[in-house]
Order: sequence, then C-alpha cells, then structure tokens
Amino acid sequence: MMNMNDKLGREEVLDSLWSEYRSAFPDPEPSANFMPNLWQKIEARRVDPISVFRHFAKICLMGTAALVLIFAISISRLKVEPIASNYIDALDAEHASDYVEVADAL
Repeated sequence: MMNMNDKLGREEVLDSLWSEYRSAFPDPEPSANFMPNLWQKIEARRVDPISVFRHFAKICLMGTAALVLIFAISISRLKVEPIASNYIDALDAEHASDYVEVADAL
C-alpha cells in the first residue's frame, strides 16, 4: 500500500507542475475578439489542399524543365549524320560503289 508521505510528495510535485504550467501559459485576456482571433490562428495553421497540389505541380514542372534541358544539351552534342531525303536516295547512297565495281569488271 501507498503510505501518506508518498501521496503528499506526489501531490506537491503535481502542484508545482501545475504552477509552472500556469506561469508558462497565462490565461488569455477576455475580449470580444477572442474567438475570431482564435479561429484566425487555427485557419492559418491548416494546410490548404490546393497549396499541396500547387507545390507538387511546381516540383513536377521544375523536374520536367531540368530533363528538357539535359536532353537539349545531350542532343546538341550528338554527331548527326545527314539523312537521305527518300528511300531511293538511301539505296543509291548505300549501293553507289556496286555500280563502279560492275563498270570496272566490263
């Protein structure tokens, strides 16, 4: 069983904690604007869901812009070979040396 001294000691500790709490958080001054001011503070702390989506969209936009910039730089550094304008020109360019060999054989 708990003796009386332990109970009194705990009550004194609890009383000292309550007095520290009261000194740290004094009672607010009563006024007509108490509740409106309190609700303004509460609303200011709430996270607006639109701002969360806006923040996510900004992150996606910045990531996309960075990727486009990386791709643009890498593409500009690639060695680009000329492309034949049509299929016939491509075949002609590929087999141009064959005609010379045939002509030399005759």
